[in-house]
Amino acid sequence: MSPLPKVSQEYKEKRRQEILDTARKVFIQKGFDQTTMTDIVEASGLSRGGVYQYFSSTDEMFRQITDRNDEGFENWIKKIIGESKTAWAAIENYLAEVEAGLLEPGVGFGIVQFEYFVFSTRKEERSSYLLKRGETAIRNFSLLIENGMKTGEFKPIQPTEAIVMFIININDGLLLQSLTLNKYEHDRVYVKEQIQGLKMYLKQVLQVE
Repeated sequence: MSPLPKVSQEYKEKRRQEILDTARKVFIQKGFDQTTMTDIVEASGLSRGGVYQYFSSTDEMFRQITDRNDEGFENWIKKIIGESKTAWAAIENYLAEVEAGLLEPGVGFGIVQFEYFVFSTRKEERSSYLLKRGETAIRNFSLLIENGMKTGEFKPIQPTEAIVMFIININDGLLLQSLTLNKYEHDRVYVKEQIQGLKMYLKQVLQVE
């Protein structure tokens, strides 16, 4: 009996990503709580064993998608910082990208994340992941502030974490309102005006000249 062919690590990673891409689409279509492993198996076109070989639950899939998103976000922030002439320009460029994204119609993975995180507050087994993910968000957003502090361009009059939490809360609020009002009264979200308000706050709290 001939031995089974070896599967390369590259192949495994490619297959893993294909399954995650499928899971992401199903999560967006059905919502996290309504999605089952059977849904993802059927959508992937793979056998049940072919999916379970890589993932044991929808929870594991969601976390890996979110973790990869966070890695991409960190790299994106670093890219903006590297391509901007000043620390304040980096913040302006970041906010411009956020504004453009919020003004685009359509529902993405963001609504799935809101659903997962809100309902996870009632599930003790998810608490450590929520804390870890929160720390990751704070660390990533802090890059924008710390960049200006290192160059002496920013002289914050509030703790860095307080400023970062303000940015996160505005971002999350705008995203949630954009998602929920998108089909009905999207103009009432006032994305441009609120981004402008956030910019005014940051300019004052960071003492940008």
